[in-house]
Amino acid sequence: MPSRLPPLEYPDRFEVRYVSTNGGIRWNSQWVNVSVVCAREYVGLEEIDDGIWNVYFGALKLGRLHERHMRIEDEYGRLKRHKV
Repeated sequence: MPSRLPPLEYPDRFEVRYVSTNGGIRWNSQWVNVSVVCAREYVGLEEIDDGIWNVYFGALKLGRLHERHMRIEDEYGRLKRHKV
């Protein structure tokens, strides 16, 4: 495995954000947690409705950002994460 992935490309209609080492992105002057797994990489956000964005890491959909909550929901529609 390479230590660094080649740059990911997103369509022009996407907003692209850098994921910081803490796993978050800046969105509307606030921090939104994405995942530390994506740290130091770029994610793409595609607006699907007013204030609702699909979040992608390359071709992989990570979830859906709701600006109202400033959180990303998972594939089950949960805004909160459960500890394992």
